[in-house]
Amino acid sequence: MATEVFDDYYEHTNADYPVGVYYVDLRNMFMEQVRSQYHEAMELDLMRSGSATITVGDESFTLDKGGAVWINSERLHSIRPAGDGECVILSVLFRPAYLFENEDSFLATKYLAPLTAADSLPYIRLERRDPYGRRALECVDSILEANLNKAYGYELETKSMLCALWLQLLEKSTQSPKTAARSLTDEQRVKEAIEFIREHFSEQIRLEDIADSIHVSKSECCRAFKRCTGEPPFDHLLIYRVFEAARRMQRSDPVADSMQRLSAEVGFNNVSYFNRIFRKFMGLTPTKYREIIKKSHRDALNPYGISLARL
Repeated sequence: MATEVFDDYYEHTNADYPVGVYYVDLRNMFMEQVRSQYHEAMELDLMRSGSATITVGDESFTLDKGGAVWINSERLHSIRPAGDGECVILSVLFRPAYLFENEDSFLATKYLAPLTAADSLPYIRLERRDPYGRRALECVDSILEANLNKAYGYELETKSMLCALWLQLLEKSTQSPKTAARSLTDEQRVKEAIEFIREHFSEQIRLEDIADSIHVSKSECCRAFKRCTGEPPFDHLLIYRVFEAARRMQRSDPVADSMQRLSAEVGFNNVSYFNRIFRKFMGLTPTKYREIIKKSHRDALNPYGISLARL
């Protein structure tokens, strides 16, 4: 499932070459993080500098410089800096269909299904001290280099390296435990609640409405959200409203010319409340943010970072 916030991935890929490569400077991202998201594409994140805390479902770990992680399709995940200073990631997103065009083929049955089944691994960490990880990281390095240089045949080289990487992931997956059923249930509930929030954020929805949308109690809704995103569901709603306001300002939407109209458009009762919440999460007022964003040429609101196609 892909929602509107993931359009940038599809903008820089196509059916013939569904691979996107991104430069992710967390310090220049919205709220200095990749907020909770999920998408059809599989994701490879290589830590170029600094350290980051990666959360996938209800599991969190620290990724240090030189390490990488593969995140499975449709898995809820977020990325935050783990310390002070620079925090840069090179990210590759691709559709498995690029490697296995016929899902019913012998190759797909043997090699695709083990990593795409509903209870398959949510992620695999890749570290150079591990033999599988070292070989996988060599593939990641080659994919990044090919897509940065774009020499003749880079698409074929990328596909070749993705196939080689896939084999390393398969071998590594046999050493890792499956995802617990409860974790999968929590993650699915939270994903459905996030979709409800994205569809109704401009309305006056309550915590009870979010909980009802996934057929659980308010306390159970809060527990699942906290485990999978690290934040309460109502905070997620408020932050998404701030995100939508920021995005409309960045896109020079006419509604952003008036803070009163903008605040109402994204679901706030009044301008003063909008200003207070915006400042709480962004550290500055909406008016000041609008002034800054007009001078910026970096798409800080893109959930993937900056596409290498733009660099």
